[in-house]
Amino acid sequence: MNSGALTRVTLILGKSLNNSEAATILEDERRFLVTTLRVEDVARSMDVPMTDVVIAEIEDMTEEELQIFSEVRAIAPDIPLILLSNALDHDAMQKLLRYHVQDWLLKPVDKPKLLTSLRSSVRTNRNSHNTVNAIISCVGGAGATTVAINMADIASRKLAKKDPNIALVDLDFSIGNCGYVLNMVSSLNLGSVKNAHRRIDSEFISVIQQKHDAGFYLYSFKRPDVNTEMNGQELILRLLDAISLEHSLLFLDIPYYATEWRDDVLAGVNSCTLVSEVNLPAIKHTLDLLEHIRSIRGDDFPVHVLFNKHANQLFGQRISKSKIEELLGDTPFTFLPVDSSTIGEAMDRGVLASEISTRSAFLKKLTAYMESMNLLGTKKK
Repeated sequence: MNSGALTRVTLILGKSLNNSEAATILEDERRFLVTTLRVEDVARSMDVPMTDVVIAEIEDMTEEELQIFSEVRAIAPDIPLILLSNALDHDAMQKLLRYHVQDWLLKPVDKPKLLTSLRSSVRTNRNSHNTVNAIISCVGGAGATTVAINMADIASRKLAKKDPNIALVDLDFSIGNCGYVLNMVSSLNLGSVKNAHRRIDSEFISVIQQKHDAGFYLYSFKRPDVNTEMNGQELILRLLDAISLEHSLLFLDIPYYATEWRDDVLAGVNSCTLVSEVNLPAIKHTLDLLEHIRSIRGDDFPVHVLFNKHANQLFGQRISKSKIEELLGDTPFTFLPVDSSTIGEAMDRGVLASEISTRSAFLKKLTAYMESMNLLGTKKK
C-alpha cells in the first residue's frame, strides 16, 4: 500500500566502508526498520531479508562494488534500489542503468534528500501493487465514517465480478465507530501485541480481520489508549503495513484530530477525500487541513472535498457555491445530499445504506464521485 506504514530498509555496505552515513541518518527515524549487511554477507548467502527498499552505500565504483547490484537484482529484481557514493564518471553511471537503480545520491548525503528518495521509491513500488484511499474528517460529526463505509460497499458491489480484495480500516481508535455502525464490534485487545510488534504478520491479520457480507474486510477496534501509548505509533504503522500486504484496495477512515502517526499515513496514500460541511468553521478547518496535506505531498497530489449533509434551499444557500470555489481555489469539491432517513435507519439497524435503499440520492452521488475520481481500484495512467 501506500499506507505510510513502517518501511523496511536493507542497507548493504561496500567492503571499504567503515562508517555508514545512511545508518547515521536513519537511526533516529522511527518509521524505518533498518537491517545492515556487508556486501560479502549478500554474496555468501545469496539472499536479502524481506524488504521495501535496498540502499547500497559505497565509496567508489569498482567491478567488485558493481557485483552488489548484480547480486541484489538477481535476488530481488523488483525492489527499489538506491545508491549512495562519491562522484561517478559517465561510464559508471551507464553501468548503473543496467541494474535499474531508482536513485543515486552523492556523498556526503543530505538527510532530507535521502528521506525523500526513500519515501518516493517505496511509495511508487507499493502503489504499483495496491490502491489506498484516505477519507479524512475535517471536523467532528462531518460524517467521514459514513462516507468511508459506503465507499467500501460501493467498491465491493461495483467490482464484484473481479473478485476484489477490499479492506475498510478504521483509524479512529478512540471510538472504533465503523465496527459499531456495522454491528461488527471487535473484542480483540490490540494491547496483546503492543510490545511484540513482530507478531503482526499475515497470520495475525487473518485472525483480526472481519468480513462483511457485502464482501469487504473490516478492521475496526475501540482502543483509545493506542493514541497515547509510547509504542502506539509503531503499533499502528506495523498494523497498516501488514494489512496493506493483504489487500489490493483499501479505504482508511482517518479522524479529524492530529496524531503522531497521521502524517506518516498521509505520506503513503494514493488519494485523500476530505469530508466537511457547508459552514464557515468547517470550511476554515478544511482549508487548514488542505494546506497541511499539500505541505506533505505537494500541489499535484489528488485531494477532493466532499461537503456532506448538503440540503438545497429554495431561496439560495447561506454560503454560495461560487464563494466555496473562491475559498478552495483549484481544489475540486462535491456536495453529498443529506439523506437522514436512509443513513439513520441503516445505522440503527447495523446495516449498509444500500440495504435500505439502492436508489438513495446520497449513494448515487457518492458512486458518481468515486467513478469520476477513479477510486475503484483502477490505476490512473
